[in-house]
Amino acid sequence: MQFPRVVLLLLVITAGSVVSVAQDTEGRIFGTVYDPQGAVIPGAQITATNTATKDARTATTNKEGYFQILALPIGNYKVTTEHDGFRTVISAEQKLQINQALRIDVKMEVGAANQTVNVGAEAAPVETVNPTLGQSITGRTLTNMPLNGRDMLDLALLQPGVTESNDDNEGAGNYSIAGGRTDSVTFLLDGGNNNDLLDNSNVLDPNPDAIAEFRLLTSDYTAEYGRNGGGVISIVTKSGTNQIHGSLFEFLRNRDFDANDYFNNEAVPQLPRLDLKRNQYGATLGGPIVKDKAFFSSHTRGSGWFRLIQLLIPRFTLRKN
Repeated sequence: MQFPRVVLLLLVITAGSVVSVAQDTEGRIFGTVYDPQGAVIPGAQITATNTATKDARTATTNKEGYFQILALPIGNYKVTTEHDGFRTVISAEQKLQINQALRIDVKMEVGAANQTVNVGAEAAPVETVNPTLGQSITGRTLTNMPLNGRDMLDLALLQPGVTESNDDNEGAGNYSIAGGRTDSVTFLLDGGNNNDLLDNSNVLDPNPDAIAEFRLLTSDYTAEYGRNGGGVISIVTKSGTNQIHGSLFEFLRNRDFDANDYFNNEAVPQLPRLDLKRNQYGATLGGPIVKDKAFFSSHTRGSGWFRLIQLLIPRFTLRKN
């Protein structure tokens, strides 16, 4: 049979590939380091650590006490600041979102470097660098929202300025963002273009359980968003971490669960309930290959043997110390 050979070929090809994240799905952390009198501290060692994968990136403050760490995958980070003659400062955990410029200023205290100062929880930072207007949806909101048909694009309706349109004359798409045409929306998936080249509609539709962040931009886009002017919907799927995690779901609708329509009940003679059957299921799976260095992530939805193969073919996230 040819079927096992095809499956084996797909596994080999996928196992040999590494997925790279495009620039506009990443973020950066920057800030200034001060001493107790408010003077800047040059030469301080800065380490930003992803709390899920333990991926650590470093930088050193310049003569103005400024540091910047670029191209950080989205996730939760702690920033550690070290310098001779000062206590080591560890910031509270902060969430870095898609294309976010996260500012973390550090005030160090005089003391031995082996003494540690842990900064408690702080107020959510205000974006002061990126002028783009938008909103991100993460965490339980993604999986718990009552999305019709599990269509994650319906999350766009939570953003002010987004309306649903069924006007066939506008072309592809069902959402108008900030008054733009429904076929003028840019769709990004893990940083790559997700627009159909024929009608500019969305192509791939991952299940909500597999999404790490859903971000919708309405105006004042930065330079990397240059395709369309009607809004940007950027989706980043979950990556593997040091912990094995996954989900399995099924959404079922049929005559046994549906109530009859009010007007059907009032009709004479009474009309039977509508016969609508819908069965949606899927799964996600992620975890470590080599702790702190290599991870895998995989997800699928729908039915049939092809969807099962999709789950068995992971997406690799590799990092070298």
